[in-house]
Amino acid sequence: MPANTTLAQDQATLLKLWAAMGGAKQTPTNGSDDFSRWLGITVSGGRITKIDWCECKPPLSGIISKEIGNMSELYCLGLDDNASWGNS
Repeated sequence: MPANTTLAQDQATLLKLWAAMGGAKQTPTNGSDDFSRWLGITVSGGRITKIDWCECKPPLSGIISKEIGNMSELYCLGLDDNASWGNS
C-alpha cells in the first residue's frame, strides 16, 4: 500500500486502527470532529504525528493493523497497558 500523503488519509487509517483494536465500543473523539482534539492524537504540519493510547479506559485489545505503516509522518505510537498485537 502506498504511504498516506494527506490528513484525510491519516484520519481514515486512524479510524480503521481504532476499530480493529476494539475502540469502536468507546469514542476517541472527546466530543470533537477535529482529529487534533481526539484522545491521544497529535497533529503537526497537517498530518497525524503521534498516537498515544496508553491511558485508554477500558484498555484497547486487538490487532494493530499493518495499515499503520502508511502513516508516513507518524513518529510516535504509544500503546502501553493495552492488549494489542501486530498482524502481517
